[in-house]
Amino acid sequence: MPFLNSLPFERLLWLVPIFFTLHNLEEAPFMEDWSKRLPLKIHPTVSTRQFVIAVTFLTLAGFLVTYFGVEYLYNSTGYLLVLGIQAILLFNAFVPHIASTIRFRIYSPGVVTALLITLPFSFYLFRRALNENILNWTQFGILLGIAPFAMVLFALLALQLGKALDR
Repeated sequence: MPFLNSLPFERLLWLVPIFFTLHNLEEAPFMEDWSKRLPLKIHPTVSTRQFVIAVTFLTLAGFLVTYFGVEYLYNSTGYLLVLGIQAILLFNAFVPHIASTIRFRIYSPGVVTALLITLPFSFYLFRRALNENILNWTQFGILLGIAPFAMVLFALLALQLGKALDR
């Protein structure tokens, strides 16, 4: 990945919200219909409009956290905030996207970007953060441990916001 290797780490972090946006663009248009086809209800019923509002909010929050973390804090705390977003996205690639695609044997909205962008970029970003001593193994473990809970919390809050603003 010569291009990525040439980027300073703080500029590399800007790919986190950009790739998050691409993932949400793949996921949002298909979530309502996909949810209705599932034999199990794995999340609250939500319309496409409500889901678009929710992921728009999350996407904007991702850009704001990245701006704050990279441009304003410009230190390890700021970098950890952005790496925390990527840890959530890494977990999200596995649950629900890859897991539901395997379990239900149907396309899960977001699985293509999860496999082709989120997974390889996550491995690259975290390896580079560890190699450049921006992140240590303990911090990495903490980020991965918090990620599932943060994902559920942020998703539920965003979906509630989507429902509230759709009225």
